[in-house]
Amino acid sequence: MDFLLLTPLWNSEQSWRGVLALGPTHQLQSLAAALSQQPLPANLPCFLPPQQPLLAAGGMLAAPSALQGGLIRASQLPALPPGTLGHGPWYSHGQGASGQPAKPALLELIGLISADADTPKLEKVFAHAPELTFRLLRLVNSVGLRARVEIQSIRHAITVLGRTQLERWVQTLLYAEHSADGQGMSPLLIAALLRARRLANWAEHRWLDCPPDSAFLLGMLSLLDQLLAQPMAELLEPLPLSPKLRAALLDGQGELGLALQQVRVMENAQAEQLWAIHPHDQAELWVRAELDALRGVADLAAQWQA
Repeated sequence: MDFLLLTPLWNSEQSWRGVLALGPTHQLQSLAAALSQQPLPANLPCFLPPQQPLLAAGGMLAAPSALQGGLIRASQLPALPPGTLGHGPWYSHGQGASGQPAKPALLELIGLISADADTPKLEKVFAHAPELTFRLLRLVNSVGLRARVEIQSIRHAITVLGRTQLERWVQTLLYAEHSADGQGMSPLLIAALLRARRLANWAEHRWLDCPPDSAFLLGMLSLLDQLLAQPMAELLEPLPLSPKLRAALLDGQGELGLALQQVRVMENAQAEQLWAIHPHDQAELWVRAELDALRGVADLAAQWQA
């Protein structure tokens, strides 16, 4: 494998228990150094496959206990019987989201709108709730606009809709929402967020030729069919998406379609090389991008569980 890959590790009960790190030794060393300085949120451990060596700076094999908060052997995961960890399309086997927006997100939106918060703050709330983003896009396409608008990002959808319409919609949706409180973030939501953050990072570093906002939206929408148990074509038909986003989601076409296929391969920890994007000669930047994506999702999951 030419580049670092971080993928969640789950136990048989679909509980996120760690992260599997695959990649060349020099990138794993950079990852270990970063995690030793700042562990993942909720102290999620980052594991190496049992056969993967990790050399310390002096060339000696690093003992797992010496890497506090860093890389340790997958065989040493505490309090779990052997063989209960797995990776891959973990989100497709667990219990997905209910299809209803999360109440905390709706309450946060109401507070922000009432305080006349700027659009980036509203956008951030939508960026953490794919089902809420889906409803926003569907609403934008049903408010009687004279011409069909091709939405490029969450921020664009908020601008097109307008504050008054958005506020009324959020308040109404809050009373119609029946999700149970106190539930942790579902594996499907974690998968969508990790896809979105990865794609946005690639665009931010110009490994993808598209705005980061559009790349994030692509990741958020890419699991709608599993989230709502409907064919993707039916779900996207009423949404005012750009042709590039639509082609990527439905047919895997174009540069965005290839990038989406790449993240799917990465989820199975099978990526031998990054054939859809080209971060060559930027190995250290790639390590930071992978860690940033994983750390951001882990931080949200920890907050959700609190």
